[in-house]
Amino acid sequence: MITRRHWLTAAAAIAASFLTGHAVAADPPAGEVLEVTVPTRALGAIVAAEGGAAVVVRIDGKLGPADIRVGGAVHSVAASQRDLLDDPRNAPRVGAGVRKILVAVRPDLAATFEANHKAWTLTFVRKVLAWNARLAKTTVRGKRIVNTHDRAALLAWAGAIVDAKGQPSPPALARAPRDATAATLESYVAYVEALVRSLE
Repeated sequence: MITRRHWLTAAAAIAASFLTGHAVAADPPAGEVLEVTVPTRALGAIVAAEGGAAVVVRIDGKLGPADIRVGGAVHSVAASQRDLLDDPRNAPRVGAGVRKILVAVRPDLAATFEANHKAWTLTFVRKVLAWNARLAKTTVRGKRIVNTHDRAALLAWAGAIVDAKGQPSPPALARAPRDATAATLESYVAYVEALVRSLE
């Protein structure tokens, strides 16, 4: 998990890099499109944001929670925490891991993958800062909360202390979605928005 200081430092670096003129490639790149298999649509959304037109995302729930399969090889993009992307501050770091793997497979597209990463994270950082402000006002902040619904990353992001002897998790968490509805960045944003609302 990244700290607020690391997050703000990374956000500033991303913004500075973006202002140098990098942009997402609009046209499909030359060569074969990469098939990337992921365990969840939330992780698929990050892969799609990083790869753009160079990738097609497939879902295989049998993969580890932070694993992706590219060209028959399985790679880990982060620590194996099932609910890792319930805290969207982790998304840029996961994306950087995805980008590294994609570049290793398609080094000819390294500049495209780098530009994609900078473009989507610049906008995403603003959303995370807005979610942070909303979560700062939740009733779980600073309280010991039982991880009743397996949402440890979300609770920690909201400022709760996950503790088996704490108060029960908010009942709305039982109704919160378990994954994005599609492997797109827009769907992942909607997923995180629903998680934030479940704590308000």
